[in-house]
Amino acid sequence: MNSFGPVEHRKLAIEANNSTWEFLDCELGSLSELDSEEMTRRAYAAAYHWSRAENATVINEIRASWLIAKVWIHQSRGDIALAISDRCIELCLANNIKDFDLAYVYEAKARSLACLGDLDGAREAKRVASSVEIVDEEDQKLVQADLAKGPWFGLF
Repeated sequence: MNSFGPVEHRKLAIEANNSTWEFLDCELGSLSELDSEEMTRRAYAAAYHWSRAENATVINEIRASWLIAKVWIHQSRGDIALAISDRCIELCLANNIKDFDLAYVYEAKARSLACLGDLDGAREAKRVASSVEIVDEEDQKLVQADLAKGPWFGLF
């Protein structure tokens, strides 16, 4: 019944992922209800297509789930984002995924906890995200720059 093959799913995953950032790049709280719904649909569509994409790996699954967590954080739904972030951390640890991806899943956990008002937990998760060893210098700069900007829901 599915008319898409793995190559098409990969293209659609990339498109859905990238288009989600049209909304995530907007200021927190500035999206209409319809825009928030569209952002959420796109993130879940990306995850769906990555799960069927050519040469997809657990890293694609982690990144797709991380994007979904970011979407929920952007809607101030730390409860949903935290569950997803914790699952991403479990996937990273179970698959020996480190570096860039591990830092970002802890970043999502930190923001989720901050959103929920658990500032001590958020501070600790952010500390972990900051301390993850990242081999590539450009990736390290990207992670640090992202950790420096909001939303942090009162953490700073």
